[in-house]
Amino acid sequence: MYKNGSDLEKHRNVELKARLNGENGYTHRVAIAKQLTGSEGITITQKDVFFNATTGRLKLRYLQDKPSELISYDRTDVAGPKLSIYSKLDVTEPALLEQILSETVGVRGRLNKTRLLFLHEQTRIHLDVVESLGHFLEFEVVLTPDQSLEQGQAIADKMKELFEISDADLMTGAYIDELLK
Repeated sequence: MYKNGSDLEKHRNVELKARLNGENGYTHRVAIAKQLTGSEGITITQKDVFFNATTGRLKLRYLQDKPSELISYDRTDVAGPKLSIYSKLDVTEPALLEQILSETVGVRGRLNKTRLLFLHEQTRIHLDVVESLGHFLEFEVVLTPDQSLEQGQAIADKMKELFEISDADLMTGAYIDELLK
């Protein structure tokens, strides 16, 4: 039985997001990811619709070749590695859900991106090209139930060093925040 969200499955990861300096900065980080993971990565086209939310963020992610996702997440808007707590729901009728949520809570914004995904141990490496914004790198260190925030932050810091990310390039919020500025 659902009781104030306490019975919903929540996931945790430590995220770090950075702006890359144009195509050259992006291409350099792709080369690092390929060498680190021994793979070419997976290209994912995403369309995100963000809705007005009273707490955290709520987005509908349209995906190709698999069900779309409704994602609720909460994280602080600070630079550097930060805890993100999220829940995801597979959605087979995203256009209908978008219509319902648009009519009831309203749309905050939309964005389109092409993501190159690499997996390294427990870290998801995202190299993103976001329409109207530019090139970005994001790490999601997926925490196991017994891992602490500090352990996840240490992994993110190591990845930051491997990918030559400076503190000046770190972002505090989400892409949608940048797009709506």
